[in-house]
Amino acid sequence: MTLSTELAPTPPHPISSELAEGGLVAKFSAPDGAPAFAVRWNGSVYGYLNQCPHAGGPLDFEGQVLESSGRFLMCARHGAIFEPDTGKCVGGPCRGARLTALAVHEKADGSVWLGPAE
Repeated sequence: MTLSTELAPTPPHPISSELAEGGLVAKFSAPDGAPAFAVRWNGSVYGYLNQCPHAGGPLDFEGQVLESSGRFLMCARHGAIFEPDTGKCVGGPCRGARLTALAVHEKADGSVWLGPAE
């Protein structure tokens, strides 16, 4: 099964009023209704479908996707690890595959929005 790396643009809408560095993810629905999440890592916000490319299940466990060092996103089911800024799997059963990226942006007030910056 091949997944595209980005979904079609959608009108911006809010995801979260604040998203802490290395904290819990903000869960939301992608434009097609699929489960998704946004995470802050190294001061930037990234959005992905909440779906591991290995088995298709969700990455998070109780809203957490960062592994203990805080350097990688990790699938709670199979231990696959992903670069937070690219979504590329760098370890585990799906090495080389990527998470499906979603366009997200942060406004000056710290709110996180789904969709391209205006």
